[in-house]
Amino acid sequence: MLLVKTYLDKSKIHGIGVFAGQSIRKNAKIWRFVFGFDRYYSKKKIAKLPKQARDYLKLHGYQWKNEILLSMDYDTFMNHSADANTYYRNGYVLARRDIRKGEEITNDYRAFEAAFCAAFLKKK
Repeated sequence: MLLVKTYLDKSKIHGIGVFAGQSIRKNAKIWRFVFGFDRYYSKKKIAKLPKQARDYLKLHGYQWKNEILLSMDYDTFMNHSADANTYYRNGYVLARRDIRKGEEITNDYRAFEAAFCAAFLKKK
């Protein structure tokens, strides 16, 4: 769940992106997984879903250990940047530096599981 004010807009990186709706200070908490709001799926659970649901999870979810996580807010539109302005630590995504209001918020997908990263890089 995103913990800061955000909005969606056209991204210069890819399609639609998540943008800061407020100024965000360096090391501020931007996101965390919230049980009961965000979702996680085992591969066994995913296999039982209709194809359309599996396709959605493949596009918007991400692998973390043996599960696929799905954020239920704009986080699903966060784009990759090799020079991301966020990083993951102790269950939170934090601002790597000050992020200006109106700036796209990005992740470095390489910080996630190797299998997820490999799938992303293959698409390039």
